[in-house]
Amino acid sequence: MRFLIVGAGRQAGACGAFLLEQFSDTTVCFVDREERCLHVAAGLQKESSRVSCEQLDVSSGGRELTKLMTECACVISCVPYFLNVPLTKAAINAGVSFCDMGGNVGTVREQLAMADACRSAGVSVVPDCGVAPGLLSVLAEYWQGEWKYESVKLYCGGLPQNPTGMLKYAMTFSVHGLLNEYLDDCEVSRGGEVEIVKGMSEVELISDLPVQGEFEAFATSGGASLGPHVYAPLGVDYSYKTIRYPGHRDMICAMWDVGFFDTDERELAISDRSVSWRPREIAAQIMTERLKSDGKDLIVARAEVKGRRGEEAVEGRVDLVDYAVDRFTAMERTTGFSTAITAAALANMYECRIAPGAYVPFQIMDSRLMMDELGRAGVTGFSVREL
Repeated sequence: MRFLIVGAGRQAGACGAFLLEQFSDTTVCFVDREERCLHVAAGLQKESSRVSCEQLDVSSGGRELTKLMTECACVISCVPYFLNVPLTKAAINAGVSFCDMGGNVGTVREQLAMADACRSAGVSVVPDCGVAPGLLSVLAEYWQGEWKYESVKLYCGGLPQNPTGMLKYAMTFSVHGLLNEYLDDCEVSRGGEVEIVKGMSEVELISDLPVQGEFEAFATSGGASLGPHVYAPLGVDYSYKTIRYPGHRDMICAMWDVGFFDTDERELAISDRSVSWRPREIAAQIMTERLKSDGKDLIVARAEVKGRRGEEAVEGRVDLVDYAVDRFTAMERTTGFSTAITAAALANMYECRIAPGAYVPFQIMDSRLMMDELGRAGVTGFSVREL
């Protein structure tokens, strides 16, 4: 079974590692415009004999990309979100299923609107994979079919194990995706309606996570994915918050308040010439340079569900904690491995069969299968409790 992984960053490397190490008959082809990235992704693989690389700028599409797509069982996008719509269209036209790591609510809506085209082509498209919303939203379905859900609360944080500085944070994925999550409006389901809340709002303190210490959580965009829209008509409340060390949120809000994240173009006079610049682009570059990860991170996540089992009120939690191990960070393990599991399902490598269409992960993936497969790859920090 051949998989095409578009983008050759470290998340892609983790994705490829799962497919190669958990299945003996898979091959993986990495595609990236940067030879350096291809070299790194290939170097992360223990099964190098089943790896190939193609240096190609996928933003321009073209026959070469189409040919690569038609030769694989599933396309996995590990590139920035703004490339996912054209890649999705290319995969549908090539007659191959597609999944990606999400990153933008508007982009995901465009992809889900292609459901009819997917059915006509006999393929499936699944955006928003990865740890959140992908894996986390799947975990929240653990009691689906047994309970009548009344509320779902999702929490997730990618954190340095040894926080330093006033932000107490280190970059574990794209800064552009991070800023989208922080600054965009957030969708939640409340009282049967989808409501909009401001990014970074509704902060709360949490001290009972499976990691020692006190943390803060606040609303961010994208982590709920399609959940509010699916559950609002059922009268189920649904929300997502990001977890950070206390104080982080106030620092980011202060930067936001004074304009560090403005997107309007400015002119800066330097000697006898004028230079155009955007504050958010400069801020993103500085954050990437100054908040580099030491590779020792952790993922802590929780899916909290309340509902009824017959006449009985019930409540349950699925907690996850994972740490950097060997070649991969916790963010890479939980994001790359869980995306690979969804890709394997799309390639019919499990007993479940996914009908052609466009979905988000929690609509098609079984939570127990996801946990079992992650456990096979060493992600074992799950705790399931009825309270």
